[in-house]
Amino acid sequence: MQTLLQDVRYAFRQLRKSPGFTITAVLTLAIGIGANTACFSITDAVVLRPLAVPELDHVMVVSETQNHGDAQQVALANFEDWKRQSHSFEELAVLKPVGMSLTGSGDATHVQAELTSPSFFAVLRTSAFLGRVFEQGETQPGRDRVAVLSYAFWKSHFGMDAKALGQKIELDQRPYIIVGVMPGKTQYPSVADVFLPFAPSPAQLDDRSSRDYLVVGRLRQGVPRSDAQAELNLIAGHLAETYPATDRNWSVKVETLLAGLNGDRAPLFFNMIQGATFFVLLVVCANVANLQFARGMARRPEIAMRSALGAGRGRLLRQLLTENLLLGLIGGVGGLAVAVAYMRVLKAAMPERLARFLAGWSNISLDDRALGLSLALAIAAGVLSGFAPSLEALRVNLVDQLKSGSRAVVGSGRSHKLKNILAAAQISLAVALVIGASLMGKGILAMLHLADRYRPAQTLTFNVHLPAARYDTPEKLASWYRQSLESLRALPGVENAEATTALPYSDNAWLNELQIEDRPSVPGETANALRLTVSNGYFNAYQIRLVSGAASGRLLSASDDLRSQPVTVVSRKFASRYFPHANPLGHRIRMGSSADQTPWLTIVGVVEEASYQMLDRSRPPAVYLDAAQVPPSGMTYSIATSGDPLAVAPAVRKALAGLDATLPLDDLMTYDQSIRENLAGQFYVAALIGSDALIALLLAAIGIFGVMANLVGERTREIGVRLALGARREDVLQMMLRRAAWLTGAGVCAGLLLALGLARVVANLLGQVRPDDPWVFGSITAAITGIALLASWLPARRAAQIDPMVALHDE
Repeated sequence: MQTLLQDVRYAFRQLRKSPGFTITAVLTLAIGIGANTACFSITDAVVLRPLAVPELDHVMVVSETQNHGDAQQVALANFEDWKRQSHSFEELAVLKPVGMSLTGSGDATHVQAELTSPSFFAVLRTSAFLGRVFEQGETQPGRDRVAVLSYAFWKSHFGMDAKALGQKIELDQRPYIIVGVMPGKTQYPSVADVFLPFAPSPAQLDDRSSRDYLVVGRLRQGVPRSDAQAELNLIAGHLAETYPATDRNWSVKVETLLAGLNGDRAPLFFNMIQGATFFVLLVVCANVANLQFARGMARRPEIAMRSALGAGRGRLLRQLLTENLLLGLIGGVGGLAVAVAYMRVLKAAMPERLARFLAGWSNISLDDRALGLSLALAIAAGVLSGFAPSLEALRVNLVDQLKSGSRAVVGSGRSHKLKNILAAAQISLAVALVIGASLMGKGILAMLHLADRYRPAQTLTFNVHLPAARYDTPEKLASWYRQSLESLRALPGVENAEATTALPYSDNAWLNELQIEDRPSVPGETANALRLTVSNGYFNAYQIRLVSGAASGRLLSASDDLRSQPVTVVSRKFASRYFPHANPLGHRIRMGSSADQTPWLTIVGVVEEASYQMLDRSRPPAVYLDAAQVPPSGMTYSIATSGDPLAVAPAVRKALAGLDATLPLDDLMTYDQSIRENLAGQFYVAALIGSDALIALLLAAIGIFGVMANLVGERTREIGVRLALGARREDVLQMMLRRAAWLTGAGVCAGLLLALGLARVVANLLGQVRPDDPWVFGSITAAITGIALLASWLPARRAAQIDPMVALHDE
């Protein structure tokens, strides 16, 4: 211990003796360690531990699937049978998301409610942060007028006032008493504002055809997921035999809640950010290692003297590594400050509307796991950046070094090779990151303009959700849509007004199972298509034309209503996939499974394709239903204007309030703003990877500058001799720049190979990206080559200006 303390004290003295080196190395390490610590804190909160739920890996999502297709929601009667017969779960709970209007205090606003059974809180093993959760008796109809608020909703609407307990809120014009507030770190579902007791009627409890419910459960200790799925599938088999009309060909799928909590893309995006930031740490370590090489050369006289006085090689190595570890730890302390600042920037840069959909975002903090990582990175960075330079510093010829006195002996070929490799590695990582970020940025900018032909900057959009309690019949729903569109079309400055369940490039269109009349289903194969419900003028507003030819048919018309034959229009891809050798006109289809009570729809027209997914280039088949015949409970309104669309927003609100003042207009913005918000996550990722790329590029430029400056210092005598023997200064400049060009070329070539792999990943994520984009690869290569050569020019110029008499006199 005494020896260790002695080494630490000596290391402090050595670092104080080289303040320039120490400050530069500490700041560089702090950037790398701090950025990685901040990114890990976010990835840990969003990807690894998004919910503060005990034994989260035991919490499962249970879904139903037909013919082993995609997972779907659950029929309530089947859930009740699972709950009675299953022994694999401690608890099973049901949830049903419902959009509701909050009224009674100012303008109506939309809130996302979750109807839940009391066992939901037991599944999560959570209690109320304030007040209580639901009691068993509150799931009975008539006793269900209590509410538990989410922490975020309590904070935004009640200012975290404990007096909110016992107050009443009005949802869909029904009063509910607030009895509790959920903990902030157990925000599931992440979009939920308020939790209400699920009080099903006897008819709902017996319903096996409507698959409208989410089911979560907690496995018993020692029960693997596969056993639970096997048990539920056994139960599902018995149900299929007992209720063939609704349950035949249906099975059960059990997955961990964590697997799909934030979707497929969010974990991938955050892992990309973490990977890019780790690249920065590697560049940092390479940069500090090159600083250590230069410092090691300057310390060779000291090392030679200590060796001559009897210090062993192992003792000297331990001392040098102690200095490196101390340097890394000091950098780690600085990294904590950088991490705090960087986390604040990352959280502030995330759009609030997007953060709401990320479970765990509100849990981000510099916790003990992040501190442990910071310590590990500090130790690893200290060892990684200092081990090779320490070994090289000990490769000293004692006789030659003592003969040379205070002058440093020129470094060995081995040290030069290592420094060159580190400099080239920095350039290669910078090239890969800059090209990857540039491809992402270019792809996102291209996606921003995909909808330009629809004049998004002159189109106002908003969502309306009609509460089931008041709009409980198709007639009431259809009447609202008809009257609201008539009112909006009559407003000054409005060119047209339409309604749809999904706008082009909105990512709001979903595949729905379908049946084709007189065509039996094939086991293991499920026919599906995008289901879109639109007003009859939607096709003209969004330039979706009938296909040419005799099989085009007609569009939806004003004469199609609840009293006429239900009709539908399908896309060209739908016709080619499901009627490849026949005319689809006149055939009937039904959306949903055989048990669903949706009407049979006669195909009356075939239209060209339209894109509804921003990232999916496949354009699935589409089926367009008439809102006047099959009216949904909620739609998106699209209002094309002759001027500023936001200028007509007050008139729009007033017109619709005249029909129903309790309905909120959600997400009121221009279509252009909607597209930008849809791409906010990709913008966020591209910006962070871009910032990492710029940091890596700056460090790489500093790295090659340091290598060339060190090379000039070591070869000062040689250059002086060359000049004294008649060499031109231009020749010396070219000689040094050739060395820099070789280093830069090696780094760029390696970086291009890395960039090709990264480009394929980006192209798979963003549909508008070419993985071999010649403009991006060419311009970035030229720019980084120029930056590297510019960084090398200053040391090369200094070499060319060496006075041979001064150089030879100093030697």
